Amino acid sequence: MLKYDTKESRDRKVVLKDVDSQCVKKCIDFIYSGKLEIPDGSIIELLHVAMMMQLDDVKQAVSNILEESITIENYFSTRNVGDIYGLTDVSLRCRIFLQENIMEISDQAGFESIDKDHLLGLLKSGELKLWEEEKLALSLKWIDKCQSKNEYLHEFLKVIKLDLIFPAYLQQMLETHPRISNDSELYMLFSGHILKASVKAKEDNDADKLIILFDGDTKCLRSFNPITEEIEKFHGAKFDFPMGFTAISLDSYIYVFCKAKSVHRLNFQRKNSKWERMNDMICDHGIAPSSVCSTGSIIVIGGTGDTEKADVERFDPSVNQWFLLRHKPSAISNASLVSLDDSIYCIGGWRDGIEVSSFCRLTPSSAEWVDLEPMRCPADRCGVVAVDQEIFVTGGYGYSEDDIFHNVECYNVTSAQWTSLSSMNLPHCINSAYRIGNWIFVVNEFWESHHIEKYDLLNKKWCNMKKKPSHLFDVCASVMVKL
Repeated sequence: MLKYDTKESRDRKVVLKDVDSQCVKKCIDFIYSGKLEIPDGSIIELLHVAMMMQLDDVKQAVSNILEESITIENYFSTRNVGDIYGLTDVSLRCRIFLQENIMEISDQAGFESIDKDHLLGLLKSGELKLWEEEKLALSLKWIDKCQSKNEYLHEFLKVIKLDLIFPAYLQQMLETHPRISNDSELYMLFSGHILKASVKAKEDNDADKLIILFDGDTKCLRSFNPITEEIEKFHGAKFDFPMGFTAISLDSYIYVFCKAKSVHRLNFQRKNSKWERMNDMICDHGIAPSSVCSTGSIIVIGGTGDTEKADVERFDPSVNQWFLLRHKPSAISNASLVSLDDSIYCIGGWRDGIEVSSFCRLTPSSAEWVDLEPMRCPADRCGVVAVDQEIFVTGGYGYSEDDIFHNVECYNVTSAQWTSLSSMNLPHCINSAYRIGNWIFVVNEFWESHHIEKYDLLNKKWCNMKKKPSHLFDVCASVMVKL
């Protein structure tokens, strides 16, 4: 300034206006001594004076102090100083500090001043060591503080991996955050990820499940793997029951119910185990009695074939004992049973010489029966399986043995309504249905018609099996087990 033809050059004097006199003195002292003392609370004023006096050493000293004193509380003020005065090192240190402490900084006033594209870049780059839940919470907090439109949230969600977020957290956000619940597109997005996570959890839980097929030709058990769709020999113990029986699994055992009240079981977890005879049922339910597992017990209801029964009994495997329960209000044969929550649902069957569409619910704890909305199509010996709060009913017999159904119906327990679904590719009369992962497998158990079909729960359609069985045999019963 004093080198050129200016007023300050002619007067040999420079006037500094609007500056702190004490800071000016400290700068002059630094010129002569090389030592810098910063007055309390005057670091910004000192930097301002140093910039005016073009004292780069003072500027660097102040920059070093700012770098070393960044805190959560002063982050934004320090960042602003670095940006305003061109302190590159301070700005760089602030960027690093933001990456390391962004969740705490997000609670401070000024968080909304962070540039959207900068925050998006951080989330996308992986520089933030955050869980996906934290990234979602951070994005929502920034948008709320900025009072921005929801279109920004859509941008943030493109760089957040929702499939890595716990479904319970997604459900909480869906229920409590209006930006999500009031946006139909976001609502569907979150709901879809919650459903997929639920299905994946179910698949993980079902990873060791097999469908066991009773080979009527060799009297051996074979396993159907729902993942590979391979059929292999399952256990060395052969069965010699008369044809016409049902099977269910409970814990480590497969139970078989035959005519003349007889009951047998096999511990399928033990390699060298044999079939053992259990105590007989109290009542004669005919051949292939209708049975279901419920809260650690086995329930048998009604009769089979032309034998209509109202008898209901419960088996306690811990004591090998049968107990009579209150009769069903009306006799039935060939009904299908499924357990859901604390209730047993009795579906279809045969009464007075014809198939019926009856549908009722038993609460075992109170022995109370309640009639429900009947099925749309009368049928007996249907396959039935519960999926969450829905009951799927597959195939069965119609009014004659030649009338075998492709039909599939679904009952929603919450809405108490039946819905007709797409038909199976093949007819299934006597069949069993099993839910494994996001699939329903239907196994036909009638003479030589031993085909298996699968239903895609996510896409709501029947699919072809990946491969046909390498050998065919007479499936006379089936049961699902977990290894």
